[in-house]
Amino acid sequence: MIRFTNVVKTYDNGTTAVADLSFTAPTGKITVLVGPSGCGKTTTLRMVNRLIEQSSGAILLGDEDNAKMDTIRMRRKIGYVIQNAGLFPHQTVLDNVCAVPYLIGTDKQTARIRAADLLELVGLDREYASRYPWQLSGGQQQRVGVARALAADPPFMLMDEPFSAVDPIVRKQLQSEFLRIQADLAKTIIMVTHDIDEALRLGDQIVVLKEGGILAQIGSPAEILANPADRFVADFLGESRGYHALSFEHIASLAPQQTPVAQIGESVAAAEGAWIVACDELGSPLGWTRVTAGAASGERLVLATTVSHGQGNYRELLDAALASPNGQAILVDDRGRYLGTLGSEVVVRGAVTSLEAERSA
Repeated sequence: MIRFTNVVKTYDNGTTAVADLSFTAPTGKITVLVGPSGCGKTTTLRMVNRLIEQSSGAILLGDEDNAKMDTIRMRRKIGYVIQNAGLFPHQTVLDNVCAVPYLIGTDKQTARIRAADLLELVGLDREYASRYPWQLSGGQQQRVGVARALAADPPFMLMDEPFSAVDPIVRKQLQSEFLRIQADLAKTIIMVTHDIDEALRLGDQIVVLKEGGILAQIGSPAEILANPADRFVADFLGESRGYHALSFEHIASLAPQQTPVAQIGESVAAAEGAWIVACDELGSPLGWTRVTAGAASGERLVLATTVSHGQGNYRELLDAALASPNGQAILVDDRGRYLGTLGSEVVVRGAVTSLEAERSA
């Protein structure tokens, strides 16, 4: 764990960036710092590895006070990921990942084997090892930055806006990869982001800061969305707070209704012109199609996302229903096989009931 106890940072000009901040980042979990510009997010992060020294208070790394640790030894226990990755342009990808292991005396062969394994872990083929940072896309550079932060197997990681410099599609891919890696490695992580969607998706715990580094609220994403501490937190979460909350409400209790399903060209007992679910030969849905002359027509196939009945949430379900041509979301089992559909009105009723139960719990 990383524990802040009454931490204050005041600059020489009298500006207080962080005021009497106390919270704990749990072991093996992701704690995300959010808040408006000037609230001390990055200052708080940088005090952990003493890139900025706190004015008073204590920051514990496990059971050690970071102010009493040797700076070099302390920083070797902390992986650090920043915007744009911060890679060394004159070194290959492999040597970038090996940088810290080389510094701490790891032999070259061991370091390079570890680096190659980490590149694979973050989703980069080994062919990238001999390339230079300028030969990579922004998203690939960020993957290398994560691999480098993990190279010395640190128990702690700090991440400062790690995915903000890439486009939304790549950002979502990187977030998914990061969650996959964290599920395997369970590092203790503090992350800064200005993107509330990213915070809600990645964070096990969210710390909301006000201007001046004042703690406004701390809790899980679901807790903060369901019960914001005050008007400041509610306003910061934005007008889509209720919609965000649907991501944490699961749908296993909803029973799907049966909409006709058929392969393209197959006969089907449904009204002429009706929308039905088109599937492949394995029973996995492809999307929606019309019934023409008593069969599933392939002339107009509307591709559709599907939602897992066992793992999906109300937000995914509502998105799928609203994006369909008939207001129906397609449900599948854990193997991706068709189960049935749910209409948007059923989804909304279920979502409201679920959120009310969450808020009253």
